[in-house]
Amino acid sequence: MSSACAPIEYAPFDERLIPCVQALLINPIRENVRGSTLTTFAIGGTLRAVVTVETADELSKVVALLSSEGQGCRVLGNGSNILCGDSPVEGWVLKLGTGFRKVESLSRGVLEVSGSVPLMSFARKVSDEGLSGLEFAAGIPATIGGAVFMNAGAHGDEICSRIVEVRGVLADGSSVVWQRDELPWRYRHAGLPTGCVVTSVRLSLVEGDRATISERCAHNLAERKARQPLALPSAGSIFKNPSPELPAGMLLERIGMKGVTIGGAMISEMHANWIVNPKREATAQDVLALIEACKAKALAEEGIVLEPEVRLWM
Repeated sequence: MSSACAPIEYAPFDERLIPCVQALLINPIRENVRGSTLTTFAIGGTLRAVVTVETADELSKVVALLSSEGQGCRVLGNGSNILCGDSPVEGWVLKLGTGFRKVESLSRGVLEVSGSVPLMSFARKVSDEGLSGLEFAAGIPATIGGAVFMNAGAHGDEICSRIVEVRGVLADGSSVVWQRDELPWRYRHAGLPTGCVVTSVRLSLVEGDRATISERCAHNLAERKARQPLALPSAGSIFKNPSPELPAGMLLERIGMKGVTIGGAMISEMHANWIVNPKREATAQDVLALIEACKAKALAEEGIVLEPEVRLWM
């Protein structure tokens, strides 16, 4: 497997730490949870321990404890950009709970949004209130934290263009605040350190005409529904676009990958940059095989190296 498609390595899971971590939490630790139930791909074996935190203090203490013991953590938002392996995933998975679903208006158009707030519904809410800037996010199934971490975008816009400040917790449990210009934003990348959890973000939106904003949102959502297989289990776009002029879907359609099937996984006939799980029978290995087939054919026929944007949990 190429490095661009390689999963991150984590230290072996230490089950002796379960009671120690539990002592720091309000919520019970969930053990051996099916990854297929927590990801939009509906694929995956068991996740050894899922830890849901409700406050920044809880988060910092848990991460600091695990870090001090050499344990790594994966962070799970809406599970919309993750391919979970077929075998049990041995490791700690962190989720932000309902305590991180807060929105605070600091002034007209400037809002502090917690990391677990669903981007799609938040974008609709502010648009209904006459605030412009997130119309591009209509239909994007991410949390605010996940959207910031990968600099989510669509329709020629990205969330980084609306950001004032990002707050998070680092892999050692320490808190950190970045101003927008302190991060090296680029396409599908915020430059945040590995292991960082985005706890909140400050956004700056612009007042506008409600009807016009609502119309743009509706147009963007309708376009997504017309071009993308939103009704089928998937992780959205599989590959980053090689360039603005050549989207990955266009490239893959050009080289004849639409409709190709391996096992229960299929390259969508609606959009060639989406791999779908139409009968909920696909395995992670089916999807990985399709990813590698796309990469190999793109390189052989077009000389283009495709880079996956889906994150692999193996």
